[in-house]
Amino acid sequence: MTLVRRILMPVSLVALIAVSGLGACAIGNATGLSVPQRSLAEQRALLDGHIDIRRPGNAAGPVPALVMLHGCGGLRQVQEAYSDRVLEAGYAVVIVDSNGARGIGRFGAMSRVCTAQTLWGQDRAADIAAVLAELQDTPGIDGDRLALIGWSHGGWSLMEALAFSGSGDQPRGLRGHTLSLTPRVRLAIAMYPYCGFPMRTSGADIDPDIPLRAILAEQDVIAPHGACERRFERAAAAGVDLDYSVWDGQSHAFDEPNPPPDPRIRYDAEAAQRAREQVIDWLDQSFGTQPGQG
Repeated sequence: MTLVRRILMPVSLVALIAVSGLGACAIGNATGLSVPQRSLAEQRALLDGHIDIRRPGNAAGPVPALVMLHGCGGLRQVQEAYSDRVLEAGYAVVIVDSNGARGIGRFGAMSRVCTAQTLWGQDRAADIAAVLAELQDTPGIDGDRLALIGWSHGGWSLMEALAFSGSGDQPRGLRGHTLSLTPRVRLAIAMYPYCGFPMRTSGADIDPDIPLRAILAEQDVIAPHGACERRFERAAAAGVDLDYSVWDGQSHAFDEPNPPPDPRIRYDAEAAQRAREQVIDWLDQSFGTQPGQG
């Protein structure tokens, strides 16, 4: 056997194993066979210690809360930047660490979640059900006046949750529990959400009782805006209160102050500040300009 054959055969075998592994992950996710089945109580236990609840320092009573869902790479500085501004405006913030709850670090996130090998948006929607249950009786939080915001993968998850709420279907990973967001969730905000395959919702099944707002990025090559616009058109046709815009010249994650070393992502400080102010405007429109009242 020649040296070349000795080298190529092991390499080919490794490649075959890798491809087979990816295929198995894809099949497992597509069929649901690899998706853990949990009751609502078990889903809440999974997130125990991975939900960061913050209240504004000057709050006199229960206040509305904005639930934050990070992108596929996990928590980043963008959540902190928005949290600071939302707290300043008088609203509570609830940051959900979906990756950390599952023991997924940065490398695992980039290699598995961001490549759709695990934790599809339709499965992560179960986290939202658990958070809503958690906030029902949380002191200082008005559990009947909530909003959701998700970046990228978090936006995908948010849209799947809206669809489960609209259709009455049960998330496949949530055993014995449907996901109803109304009337407690008053607003949903999707920041450059991923809307390509394998997103489950067509848009037409999104809950029409929850206003949906979105900011898309014109130069987004990670989550191209066209796929979301097609779903938004179906949602609007089905009666969803929808408002979105495509921001010229912006890339995916344009509001992330500490972006990963990826040439497809460009931070724009001015646009980031404008996006944060837009989120505050949407919250004020939903809850009023005095969050502790009404």
